[in-house]
Amino acid sequence: MANNQTQTPKDASFQEEERLEDALDHLNELHVQLQRLRSAIPRMFHPIAVKPSTPQNTFAAFSNAVQDTGKEIRQFKDTILSSESEKVFNMANESRRANPMGIKPWRARDDPEWTTRKRKRLDNGLRQS
Repeated sequence: MANNQTQTPKDASFQEEERLEDALDHLNELHVQLQRLRSAIPRMFHPIAVKPSTPQNTFAAFSNAVQDTGKEIRQFKDTILSSESEKVFNMANESRRANPMGIKPWRARDDPEWTTRKRKRLDNGLRQS
């Protein structure tokens, strides 16, 4: 009966892998949101830069763009201040303290699919980029 409650090393490694994949997905979502925010100001002023039809239409388009950007900023703020983000950042800090020299820098060119939000789940429960 005690064997049912103990985890095999294989199960523990799958759970760890799943936890890390979930953390990576969350960080990827944050990264995609942040990348989108980098273009927020140009997107807000785009209605003013194009040839306006009428001042009212230009103002309405500008107002909508500002409101949409405000929603994106609030969503990013909610995501980065969430308990899930706190767990991910704490996990990264613990890992950095345990192995400060073992962190390999990430480069976008190493992962051309980094902008995709969802990863495919394989039959064995792991995810494929």
